[in-house]
Amino acid sequence: MGKSKILLSFDIEEFDLPREKGKEISLDEGVKISGVGTERILKILARHQVKATFFVTGNFARTNPELVRKIKKTGHEIACHGVDHFCPKTTDPEESKRIVEKAAGVKVSGYRQPRMFKISYQELKRQGYLYDSSVNPAFIPGRYNNSKVPRHTFVKSGIIEVPASVATFMRIPMFWLALHIFPKRLYYSLVKSVIKRQGYFTTYLHPWEFTDFGGFKVPWYIARNSGDKLAQRLDWLIQKLKNDETEFITYNDYAKEWQDENQKTE
Repeated sequence: MGKSKILLSFDIEEFDLPREKGKEISLDEGVKISGVGTERILKILARHQVKATFFVTGNFARTNPELVRKIKKTGHEIACHGVDHFCPKTTDPEESKRIVEKAAGVKVSGYRQPRMFKISYQELKRQGYLYDSSVNPAFIPGRYNNSKVPRHTFVKSGIIEVPASVATFMRIPMFWLALHIFPKRLYYSLVKSVIKRQGYFTTYLHPWEFTDFGGFKVPWYIARNSGDKLAQRLDWLIQKLKNDETEFITYNDYAKEWQDENQKTE
């Protein structure tokens, strides 16, 4: 596949973290908060002229279709992220595809289950998806028990699975929280070790992390280095990786390249 690949992704969902803590927040307010963060993300990506994949919920696409079309217009990939982020349903792959494709005006090939919960690969195949990215191959008590799941790209039931990257040591998750908590240079060093082992790195963040959360209180480990500080960290990380002469690529393009390479070797 040539240069090492960087797969940046953002879960464009309604901000519903307060609901996990028993505090209600309206859909409009949740979408508004995430909309502010999404605009900020787009500016960072435009400044560096890199592409990313945006996994969009049906709720967000229905409520703010203009921003979904803007994401598409600026050259990024649109993928699906369920319908209601707080209440995933078995019908989501079909309904999410219908809603997001209508809002974006583009065919969607990728899916990510809200909160990286388990998904039916058979259903994804029936709905015409090419790839999925709903696996965090780590052990996080109370959330994931995937320590024996492959950390590299694999195929299941005809769907290409692109897991989130984990560190080579103890499968430490390299997802959004790690960028908040770890010292910048440690995070970058771990990213480099993943790239050396696998030839690519993939991670995911949320737009609401780049805001002040609309005044809602959040746990310290999420509030740490959020808002402006997280924007600065993402900006710094992208520049460091660009200096390494890596290639920023969408999940769809990566999945197609991976598929072509593996078909050649069969």
